[in-house]
Amino acid sequence: MNGAIHLVAAGGIFYEKKLDVLANNLSNINTVGFKKDQAFRLSALKENPEQTSISGKSQNLFSILPFGTRTDFSPGSLQHTENALDLALNGNGFFCIKTPEAIQYTRKGNFTLNENGVLVTQEGLPVLGEGGEIKIDGKNIVVDAQGNVSVDGTTVDTIKIVDFPQTYVLEKAGNSLFTLTDSSIAENKAEGVEVQQGFVEFSNVDAIRMMTEMIEVLRGYESYQKVIQNIDDVNSKAINGIGRLA
Repeated sequence: MNGAIHLVAAGGIFYEKKLDVLANNLSNINTVGFKKDQAFRLSALKENPEQTSISGKSQNLFSILPFGTRTDFSPGSLQHTENALDLALNGNGFFCIKTPEAIQYTRKGNFTLNENGVLVTQEGLPVLGEGGEIKIDGKNIVVDAQGNVSVDGTTVDTIKIVDFPQTYVLEKAGNSLFTLTDSSIAENKAEGVEVQQGFVEFSNVDAIRMMTEMIEVLRGYESYQKVIQNIDDVNSKAINGIGRLA
């Protein structure tokens, strides 16, 4: 593979990566708490990374054009559900979820109760309060804007909501959960955030924008394919010409 095809092929693979990311965003457009991703060239990362999370798993398939993904933590739209166990955050912050590996973080607030009356995610992972796991034994469940949980008029705990000085220290762990990539970064109590009971936050994916970007990426990918074909044709003609001269 000569240098020209080498460079163009790397560019084509980058566009293929972008297409995969966009397709995954679209497939999660109705996923509660989902945050969209963007593919980027590592060499072109000059902008302020605020409100983004950069994946540590960058790829360098051709050693010319390494690339990775980053997560956009901008808020999604809130939808009213009237379910007392559905919670959404209005402002910056994350719910804390207890997993077998470590404490993880999410904006996915469509919670439920397990067989022991513990507040859990849809996957059965405990939601943490300031006092640990939140046990709910009663019928009238009220969560106020500060995250205080009352059951039948008695306060049982406060939802633990944290934030980070830099949200890009978080990376995706699946099921709209995020894990801390740098253990030296301490979580802080979220400031200025309000809990809205009976609401969930949907993904921050804009379907029209994603479709427009997909069309642009497909056109770019096709352009790279045409360039590769042209280079291949030129090389073939050159090789055949040398053969005739010999």
